[in-house]
Amino acid sequence: MSLNGIIDFGKFKIHQLGYVFKDLEKQAKIMEQIYGMKFTLSEAPNQKYIFRGEEVETHLITGFARTLNTQIELIQWVSGDCLYKEFLEEGREGLHHIGVYVDDLNHYIQTFKDKGIGILQSGIMGSLNLAYMDTLESFGILIELFEILKRRRKK
Repeated sequence: MSLNGIIDFGKFKIHQLGYVFKDLEKQAKIMEQIYGMKFTLSEAPNQKYIFRGEEVETHLITGFARTLNTQIELIQWVSGDCLYKEFLEEGREGLHHIGVYVDDLNHYIQTFKDKGIGILQSGIMGSLNLAYMDTLESFGILIELFEILKRRRKK
């Protein structure tokens, strides 16, 4: 954050472009055929989030590839309330969010809250602690902040 309290986007680097599609396998094949991206697909059943303040459990299928030094994430919603379901219910598919690594997730969450921007969805996925900030109206797209969870040392 800069000294004048404005969220300093100059410190962020876009690490991920997140896309939501109804048929992830079909989209992954299209992107491989046209753009040469090879996706690694996996299922994420029983994925727990806090969505709009409520604990939820979702079932997702995800795919990851890299291009232009950026991770491309494909998400297919299967079940459970979440941002991805809302996106599809709005009749939308495609680019859903940009993801940025931060070194102190709680600090950035507070910085956004101080500007009146809340969390839409948060949780832990794999080794990441993540929060989707409600930036659609102010920035035109959702911003996902994620921090790598620190490993606990074995004693």
